[in-house]
Amino acid sequence: MAAKGERWPPVYDADDLANEIRRLTEGERLEREFFEWRLDRSISSPSDICQGDVVLLRSDVPVILPDGQPGTLDHPEAVWMVVGNSCDFDRTIDDARWTQLVPIADAGTLTDITKAQLNAARRYTQARKFYVPPWSAQAEQHLHLADLLLPVALDKRAFHGPDVKLQARMSRAAWILLNACLVRFLARDDGRYDIDAE
Repeated sequence: MAAKGERWPPVYDADDLANEIRRLTEGERLEREFFEWRLDRSISSPSDICQGDVVLLRSDVPVILPDGQPGTLDHPEAVWMVVGNSCDFDRTIDDARWTQLVPIADAGTLTDITKAQLNAARRYTQARKFYVPPWSAQAEQHLHLADLLLPVALDKRAFHGPDVKLQARMSRAAWILLNACLVRFLARDDGRYDIDAE
């Protein structure tokens, strides 16, 4: 237990989690095998969706603005990652109506970013961003990051829209990595007593 005024530690073994993320991202195999499959197809039922899926959904990101009023952030890429649990998609709307998505943003072309930025993304060293390897030919020359700071609650019935498309499904290794990164993001050390030195 942390003493009063000390930084609260994470609720998991941080070294074990960091080692697991490092182990999963060694070499280039994970990136090559990140997706079980890639396609562009309509979604016939919410049960078609799994945690980690990449979906095309033409919607901006709802947020609360500095004045406390609701607003939206532009999301021109319109690509999202499902972070809600897969089992919720098998449940009825009455039992589990909502799920969660995070937007996947284009962080720039591979020619515009530094090698250090690309390596940091591929090694998953950023707690608030999750690197998503290319899932389509259009995504190949760009760095894409899922922004874990912008979760959105979505009514599962929205997946029935004509413009909503399933783009890709994660492999098991990628899904394990996603869950490790979600734990690291949500349950990292707290720092509520840190004093800003600046």
